This record gives sequence, structure tokens and C-alpha cells, in this order.
Amino acid sequence: MLPIPGLFEYRLPVTLITGFLGSGKTTLLNHLMRNLGDRRAAVFVNEFGAIDIDSQILVTVDEDLVALSNGCICCQIRDDFLMAFRRVLAYNQMQTSAGKKGLDAIFLETSGVADPYPLMLTFRATELFSLTRLDAILTVVDAEAFTAEHFQSQAALAQIQHGDIILLNKTDLVDQEQLRSVETEIQRLKPQAKMLPMTYGQVPLSSVLDVDLYSEEMAAGPPSETQHLKDDGFVAVPFESDRPFNLRKFQQFLDYQLPSEVFRAKGVLWFDESPRRHLFQLSGKRSQLQDESWLDSPKNQLVCIGRNLDSEQLQHQLHQCLAP
Repeated sequence: MLPIPGLFEYRLPVTLITGFLGSGKTTLLNHLMRNLGDRRAAVFVNEFGAIDIDSQILVTVDEDLVALSNGCICCQIRDDFLMAFRRVLAYNQMQTSAGKKGLDAIFLETSGVADPYPLMLTFRATELFSLTRLDAILTVVDAEAFTAEHFQSQAALAQIQHGDIILLNKTDLVDQEQLRSVETEIQRLKPQAKMLPMTYGQVPLSSVLDVDLYSEEMAAGPPSETQHLKDDGFVAVPFESDRPFNLRKFQQFLDYQLPSEVFRAKGVLWFDESPRRHLFQLSGKRSQLQDESWLDSPKNQLVCIGRNLDSEQLQHQLHQCLAP
């Protein structure tokens, strides 16, 4: 365990970024990292699934990135998270003791199915309390996809209820009437919620960093186990292949075979018709591809996340999309 600093010693600010599947958390994180200037931040990214995709989408982070994959951070890999956090803090302490520039902040992006409350307790009830402080919990909401039922998800509701700032993303895709409806429903779920509209994760850093909005007036004690994954029925289906997809077959899969229960899909795709590397993201029925050069050997890596999915059937359908 790390030594506990003195009472008035500086504690590293932590910004927790949460939000439901496909809301735009990684896009926001990319925006924050691009605009930090001379400040240095460590980034923790949690994937719900066996393939690490988000760290490949983050374009501005290298040695300060910690990828926490294959599980939900709030209830399945919390011990792994604590161990990784301790290592980063110990390394940072060594850097500053040697007179080198240390960290100015820590960003923690949860998976889209994480309940932030157990993480809040983790920062309050472990030695992290003496070393870090939660600056704010940022909850990203997809203004276009949001409904009053909010995907009938316990985790999605908790993300709003515990958010210090609700960031309404994709406001360019809705009209003013729909935006007001979303704002009204969020205020019903969390009265007097602080809300900020944004598009493509673009928000002034001064509005979300070093804001000191998180209140530590909560019950101490060990984090309790949550049952939200079981209750919500979330499943992450991974798919990998050293063969390329046929673009026409993959598009037909998206148009006609993709189960409606898939809320989110993301991956690095290789198409037989293209020499480029394609970053793929799907949220609801909206998808996009961003192409770039391969830095390693081409291959397909894809994760589909949804409720009560038939993993074998989905993997079989994707296998049928591969080029001969």
C-alpha cells in the first residue's frame, strides 16, 4: 500500500466519465486529451468485453493509458482496477520525487454498462481517498437516442442520478423540441441537474475540469456488489478473424441481420476491398467508419454489446460476412 500523505498534501483530481452504450464517452475523452496543453493526465479505459477497442480509438494517449478490459469495472474487475491505480500512483510518486513532471489529472472512462456508485465508494473507502479526489462525475447522454425508459437499464439510470454534470451529446441530431423533452426527463430523474449541450464531445474544458463538484459527504464502507449486469441482461459478444470482411456482406448484415437488441458495436475492421484500417462504431442504428493506415498486421476485431444476445448465432453471422 502507498504511504498516506499529510492532511494538506495535494490530492490528484480524478474525472470519472460515464454514460450509456454509444453515448460518446471516448469522443469526449479524446477532446479533453487533445486540449490539455502542457498538463499531463493518466487515462483509465474500461471495456465491457474481451477485446480492447477503445484504447485503439483514443488517438492522443500512449504510455499514460491503462486499458481495463474484459469486465465491468464497477462489479467484476474492481480489484484489478485498484491494483492498476496503485501502480500508476506509485510510478507518479517516483517521477515527482526524482524532480520530473508528474500527473496533473486522472481520467477514468467506465464501460457503458457500469454503475458509477460502487466506484464512488471505492474512492471514498480505500486508501485512494488520501491520494486522490473525485473532481466530478461527467455523464454523457445521447440526446438523439435517449427515451423516458432510458433503455430499461438500472445502470443507465444510475449514471444520470450520480452525475455531477450531464453532457447532452449529439444535439446536432435533434430539434429544439426533442432537446427540451430530454432535458425535462433528465430533470425528473435528477432535479436541478446541471446540463451542458455538446456535439462530437466538444465542450469547454473549464466547464468540466477542476470544477470541484463532487461531494464526499457519503457513507463510508466497502463497496457493495451490484447485480445490474444480471438484472439488465447485458452481453458482450467478441469477434476476431485474420481474414477480411466482404464489404457488401457486412453491410447486408448491418441492414438486415443485426439483432435489435444490439445497442452498441465497435471495432477495427479489415475489408477485402480496401487496403485501409477502418474504425467502426455503431450506436443504435447509426454507424460510421473512419479509415486510416494500418500500423500492424490487418485483422478484424469487433465487439457487439446488447441485451440477451445469442453469442453463437451472432458470431456465425459475422463469420458468414468474411471474404472467401
